[in-house]
Amino acid sequence: MKAELDAALVRDFPLLYGNRHAPMQASCMCWGFECGDGWEPLIRELSAKIETIIAAMPVEEQPNFRASQVKEKFGTLRFYMSMGNDAIWAAIDEADAKSAVTCEDCGKPGSVRGGGWIKVQCDACHGGSDVLDPADLP
Repeated sequence: MKAELDAALVRDFPLLYGNRHAPMQASCMCWGFECGDGWEPLIRELSAKIETIIAAMPVEEQPNFRASQVKEKFGTLRFYMSMGNDAIWAAIDEADAKSAVTCEDCGKPGSVRGGGWIKVQCDACHGGSDVLDPADLP
């Protein structure tokens, strides 16, 4: 993800991304958002939901709830937290499902594609037709 999009997410959701610049021994967020720019709106929507949940918690509990890694894996979004609750897990599951039909590169509707690396792309960004069935993925 572009540096300016990364910085905007960290700025706009300080509770969730409080460990963004922590050393790798403390958080995998040190590597940033390991996915394409097309998922930024999806991650932003998810971040807003989780930030609201964290902000409603007692102040002393808030530091326990941090994003620990955000990346693409097997074609869809993986959003890991240091700790969560049912509302957070539900929001993450919803974003994961949306990522399976959203082009990681541009954000338009897409399909899971093969060709070496499994990725969700639209026809324009992919340039091919090797669409995979998401049910066949690990």
